[in-house]
Amino acid sequence: MRFDPLISIRLNHASREYYPGDKLECEYQIDAIDREELKSVEVSTLWYTTGKGDEEDAIHFYERRTQKSPFGDSDLRPLAHFSTELPPSPLSYTGTNLNIIWCVRVRIVVQFDDAPVREFSHSQPFQLNAKHAS
Repeated sequence: MRFDPLISIRLNHASREYYPGDKLECEYQIDAIDREELKSVEVSTLWYTTGKGDEEDAIHFYERRTQKSPFGDSDLRPLAHFSTELPPSPLSYTGTNLNIIWCVRVRIVVQFDDAPVREFSHSQPFQLNAKHAS
């Protein structure tokens, strides 16, 4: 029996609350998969809407790593890190008809033996809040 790969995400603020201009730092790691089965890792910071009407989304930060690099094969499983400065908007929002949700998403592409390529992803939501007036 084969288990799905494990994707771990850790943000630098345990509260998962950020403000515009804050630096979001993230560590992520892939486990429970063999090195040669993991073909690529994509990490992004993004927001999306849910609720009534058209849903929207936008990527703020994006990085893709592949198994092949100019320096030969690389192992994509060990702990990796990225950081990004968060924009002034849109702010997180929870309403009756609309929600704006920010998250870090790690998406991986794997191929087990000769089976078709599969994708797995995991998201860690966080809040982008307005700064309080002093």
